[in-house]
Amino acid sequence: MLSGRALIPIKILKPLGDWNKGDITLVEDWKAKVLWESGIGEIVDETDKVIGEIDRAISGEKESEPLTALPAGLYDRAEFYIYYLENYVRKNPGESIDVLGIKMTKLANLKKKYRYLKELRFKKILETVRLRPNSLEVLGRLSPEERRIYIELSKIRNEWLGE
Repeated sequence: MLSGRALIPIKILKPLGDWNKGDITLVEDWKAKVLWESGIGEIVDETDKVIGEIDRAISGEKESEPLTALPAGLYDRAEFYIYYLENYVRKNPGESIDVLGIKMTKLANLKKKYRYLKELRFKKILETVRLRPNSLEVLGRLSPEERRIYIELSKIRNEWLGE
């Protein structure tokens, strides 16, 4: 899940190395997890920003026939904030009902939109494999996760059709 490809903003709660209390810094997703779980840092919740990026990506996919390029690390950031929100709710049962309600609403919205984007992209990848297998141009527009799917499906298609 945590790949190190997504940068997550963290507010430092306890001094560590060159970081002072109150600093806000960008760290790789796995480091953000460690800092948050150890109580050294607090995740700066950018779930709304990620949801907005997903909404724009969905809109772009609907308006464009070929696959469009996604913002770098979008899948990784979405996965991180899903992890964060699930664990925030689980680890803070004493938090106010309003805060927990907002976090749970964000989580449900993020999961729904993230799943929809992945399904939409998968359908387009399947169609692209059918029409344009092993295209370097197409590969350049795919995320690392999608590249693996596209390459494997292109290989299967070519083996099946004898190309």
